[in-house]
Amino acid sequence: MSATEITSRTKRQLEIVDKFSSAEGVGTLIAATGFGKTYTSILILKRLFIRTPDASVIVVVPTINLKNQWNTELKKHKLHNNCEVIVINTAYKNNYECDMLILDELHCYGADQFQRVFHKIDYKFLLGLTATIERADGRHDLLLTKAPVFEEVTIEECHKNEWVSDYLVYNLKVPMHDDEQLDYDKANKQFRFAAGRLGFGGAQSFNAAQRLLSDQNADPAMRGIAAIYYNSMRKRGEICKNSQAKIPVIKELLTKFSDRKALLFNGSVKFADSVQEELGDICLSFHSKRTKKQQAEVLKKFKDGRTKQRVISSVKALNAGFDVPDCSLGIVAAGNSRKLDNIQRTGRIIRYVPGKTAVIINLYAPDTQEVAWLNKRQEGQVVKWVDSVDEITL
Repeated sequence: MSATEITSRTKRQLEIVDKFSSAEGVGTLIAATGFGKTYTSILILKRLFIRTPDASVIVVVPTINLKNQWNTELKKHKLHNNCEVIVINTAYKNNYECDMLILDELHCYGADQFQRVFHKIDYKFLLGLTATIERADGRHDLLLTKAPVFEEVTIEECHKNEWVSDYLVYNLKVPMHDDEQLDYDKANKQFRFAAGRLGFGGAQSFNAAQRLLSDQNADPAMRGIAAIYYNSMRKRGEICKNSQAKIPVIKELLTKFSDRKALLFNGSVKFADSVQEELGDICLSFHSKRTKKQQAEVLKKFKDGRTKQRVISSVKALNAGFDVPDCSLGIVAAGNSRKLDNIQRTGRIIRYVPGKTAVIINLYAPDTQEVAWLNKRQEGQVVKWVDSVDEITL
């Protein structure tokens, strides 16, 4: 990256530091993955320590991986002595006190138990960080009462200023095997029947089913319909996530882009491990069933560059807090409708490297819910829909 580009991004980050001060030290920064939210926070902390050298800081993160990254950055900038990094599962169970509280991946804190962090930690200043604050359950409204948005940096701004690499997005059609399609159609028929009986559409059906299942006094027949609704919806998702038709396509894509490091985003541990078995020693799976030591070893091999491993087959764990700039291929074998996941996965692949054009490929089964999920999470994004691997070009 040129000196001009570094200066332009740093200038933007310093503008954000000033805006945070103008917001009286309480607010949320929404910025695309790759912009440098962590470094912007470091600049805010440096200003804090200039004014108050003995200030105390607590950084709360959702994962061990992010905790390790924060500790590395704080030590790099010689701020580690005044800062403590805590994983949220620990933070909301204990009482703390600090001058500044930083909540990384703020959107996570809308969950009932995680909201307790606001009461368990006594703070003067609060900085929220996220790529997108929106939550499907609407609980982002609560978070915004605690830390209103004071600035937003979009992925379009980052791309325009070359703070992230160029990238192309493809949606690749992968029809299910016949037996998978039959199972999907059966589950989908049951889902539509139940949704019709509930008398609503979309989110209203979902909420109606949720109310019925939580009300022990509800009509047993309607509770049964609600159960069919949930079970068939789950079944559809599982069939999409685990479609074995996608595995040979993944192998074909990795052969086509044999010179690239790749992240595979899967929907289940079973599928992620199946992909690893099929790909052999170029790939290792990364998910919650692996021990922390095993996860660390997978990341070490992937980043090393001297091993055969150039592919990580992951399940959710690498959506956030993973930084390997020379990774330039992302294959989404199973997605959902959430824009947040789409933003985070894109951010993993488009970290800036001079001359790099990243490629992100979403696999989907036609005539299934995966099409609707893609349309929702990619709203506003430039995407090319293709029917074969040969149509994917740079």
